[in-house]
Amino acid sequence: MQRNFKVIFNAFLFIFIFIDIIFLIFMALSFALNLKTTILGLIEFDLIVSVLVIFHALSRLNKAKNKKQFMAKNWMDIFAIVPVAYIVIVLAPTANLIIIILFLIRIHALIRYLLKIRDIIRFTEKTKLDVATFILLGSFIFGSLIFFWIESPVNPEVTNLDDSAFFMIVSMTTVGYGNIVPYTGIGKLVSVIAIIVGVAYTGWITAAIASALIEELRKERKKEIKRQNESMENILEKLDKIEKELEEVKKGS
Repeated sequence: MQRNFKVIFNAFLFIFIFIDIIFLIFMALSFALNLKTTILGLIEFDLIVSVLVIFHALSRLNKAKNKKQFMAKNWMDIFAIVPVAYIVIVLAPTANLIIIILFLIRIHALIRYLLKIRDIIRFTEKTKLDVATFILLGSFIFGSLIFFWIESPVNPEVTNLDDSAFFMIVSMTTVGYGNIVPYTGIGKLVSVIAIIVGVAYTGWITAAIASALIEELRKERKKEIKRQNESMENILEKLDKIEKELEEVKKGS
């Protein structure tokens, strides 16, 4: 039960950190390009991720034999725990260069921390979800930027980077609200690529989860067969012992 809770918590933490990294990349781009985007309102999500990382980091620290050595080795985790960029935005919202640098440091720290969630990383490596996720993330970020640069001059529905990111999410999930449609040929090409990548990624995840469940069932089945064999061997040993005792009784009589 405790192991299952740990796996579930790690899975949620992995997903939350991954989403937070995407948000932080867009926030860094917003400050770098001096764009006023509503995605900055999602920075509170970064605080939630920080709380989750604190719980996970404390759990890792508690299990460490040498806590001082552990802290010295994982000092970079401080930037994954403390949302320094958020603090600077509150205190000095016009310090764009400092905010961008802190965003990049936090993104780097969160990526490093993501790689420390071993059980989820092993699962992604085994199922090649790491490659698929990298393709998805790259398509989403570059697709959003290209769609914004191409469409914003001619498309009245694309006024900022948020609109472009929203269009990419809608296209990748194949929801298709229709409130934002591409006007240019390149914009249409970007939407087609987004749809293909999104559908392929969904299928990849489904296959990976199904494969993992089947593998888990096989392991449980092997364990059950092993237990049955051991139980049968114990029964046979007891029968042999009883048979020998009966033979000795017969000889003695």
